[in-house]
Amino acid sequence: MLKHDLALDWRDFMLAKDPEFPEQNQDAWRIDVQRGIVAIADGVALGLFCRQWARILTDAAVEDPPDPQDAADMAGWLARQRETWSRSIDASRLAWYQKPKLREGAFSTLLWIRILPRETSPADSAAEVCGGRLCGHAIGDGCLFLVRDGAVVRRFPIESAAELDNPPLALGSVDLGRDGLLRFEHLDQTCYPGDMIVLCTDALAQWGLRQEESGQPPQWEHYWNMPEETWQEEILALRADRSIRRDDTTLLLMRVEGPA
Repeated sequence: MLKHDLALDWRDFMLAKDPEFPEQNQDAWRIDVQRGIVAIADGVALGLFCRQWARILTDAAVEDPPDPQDAADMAGWLARQRETWSRSIDASRLAWYQKPKLREGAFSTLLWIRILPRETSPADSAAEVCGGRLCGHAIGDGCLFLVRDGAVVRRFPIESAAELDNPPLALGSVDLGRDGLLRFEHLDQTCYPGDMIVLCTDALAQWGLRQEESGQPPQWEHYWNMPEETWQEEILALRADRSIRRDDTTLLLMRVEGPA
């Protein structure tokens, strides 16, 4: 139970780009239900050891979330995660032509959210008093949909499918002197018991946004009681008819619940 008496129930679904090699999936996620923190990341395929980097970022965003609006705090946090990545990799098995690429490091997007107490006054309605603050930070193309009464009331940080046609910004595991170019998007949104929070990586996000734009929005609640195997079959079918990109695909569903 969260301190403000909101709770989270959750479901997770994952499917690798190549289902026969799930260990190559470069998506990562982490959740701490008690503290109401969730993170999702997508390793960029062109780098080396991106899977490890995505996991390091999601773990750290949940265990020790930084403040991206504080440059010094963010720089220190990122430096610590880079040290962790450097210690974790084993380059001994790399081919000679791969080793120069290691100097460029790994890259990953990152999106994390936290539900916090909402400041209220005696004049607020009962619904407002029961609500919480859904706060989030994102770099890259991980996406959040906030669903209320079956309809999406907020999209973050991506608003349209076309935005996902461009290469995303990403955090690098090696300091290449470009950190000043990083720009996080920030979310501060009221949420209420009964809301569903959808987090997904870019392939599924783009599919969802295209469905919305065509007038046939996804029924995200439909997945709540679906076995993961059935969800995977649905994604494979979407890949087969080219409705969704063939990429590592992750979906997290969180349902906001009130006091027991």
